[in-house]
Amino acid sequence: MASIRKKLTENVNDSKNTRMDIANANLLGNWRPDEITHMTRYDKISSLCIEESNKFGRPIDTLEVGCGEIWVLRNLYKAYTVKKRDIIRSYVGVDIDPAVLTEKAGFHSPTGQVMDSAWFKNFTGRLDIQDLTVNPKFDVEDESIDFFWTTEVIEHMKPEFIRPWLEDAHRVLRPGGLVYVSTPNHDGSNDKLPEDHVYEWGFRELHDELTRNWELDIVVGTFCQMPRLRKAMQKDMREEGEMRWTEDQFDILKARFGKQFLRVVAATFYPEIANNCAWILRKPK
Repeated sequence: MASIRKKLTENVNDSKNTRMDIANANLLGNWRPDEITHMTRYDKISSLCIEESNKFGRPIDTLEVGCGEIWVLRNLYKAYTVKKRDIIRSYVGVDIDPAVLTEKAGFHSPTGQVMDSAWFKNFTGRLDIQDLTVNPKFDVEDESIDFFWTTEVIEHMKPEFIRPWLEDAHRVLRPGGLVYVSTPNHDGSNDKLPEDHVYEWGFRELHDELTRNWELDIVVGTFCQMPRLRKAMQKDMREEGEMRWTEDQFDILKARFGKQFLRVVAATFYPEIANNCAWILRKPK
C-alpha cells in the first residue's frame, strides 16, 4: 500500500508531505512492515503518557510535531481502559498539512473537523497548521509541556531546519520533561533515499544533536533488516562474557514471532545497526 502523498499549496523549503495510510491498512488488513512498526511506536508513546501521568499524579500537557491523523491519541483512546482526562490535560498537534484538520479513521464529528470531535475533546486537543521550516516557534508557553514527541518527521525536512524547532521544543518543556524522537538511522550516504525522505541522520550525528539540550535515557532500535539483525545476534552469541542472546533465546523468539514482528522486537537491542531508532530523553531539572 502506497503512502499518502499530497502536494502542499505552500511548501517553500521543499519538505516532503507524506504519511502511512494507517486507516486503510486497518480496514483492509494491509499491514506492511512499515505500518506494523509505526503502530508499535504509537502504542509505546501512549504507554509513556500513562506512565508520566502516574509519576506526576496528575494529567500531563503534551506536544506532538508531525501529528498527522493523531494516531497516538487514537490508540490511547481505544486501547487503554483509563479515564482520558486523567492522563492528558492538554494536547497540541503541529503539522504542515491542512488535511489533518479533517476527521478520519472512524471517529467522525458532525462538522467533519477533528477539533469538533467528542473523542478529541477528551484530550483538550488543538491542531496547529505550521511549516516549521518557516516558523519554528510553537504557539506554546515557556515550560508548559510535560511530554514532547515526534515520530518519522525529521527525515522529511532539510537538516538545517531541524535544530530551530528542537530548540523551541526545549523552551516549552518543563524541567524533567520527556522527549521521544524516532527517525531512520542512516549509516552511509544520503545519495539513495526513499522518495519521501529529504535527509536521514546518522546514529552519532543525531545523538549529538539531541543531547545538546537533553539527557539521553535510552535509545533503542525500532526495526532492522533480518540479515543484519541475525549477524549482530550471532556475534553476541560468539563473544565471551555477558551476552544479549543465547541460541535457545533466539529460537524462542523465532518460535513466538513471525519475521516482520521479530525484526521489530529483536532490533530493540541493536540501535547502532537498526534501520530506525527511537530516542527517549529528558530535559535536565
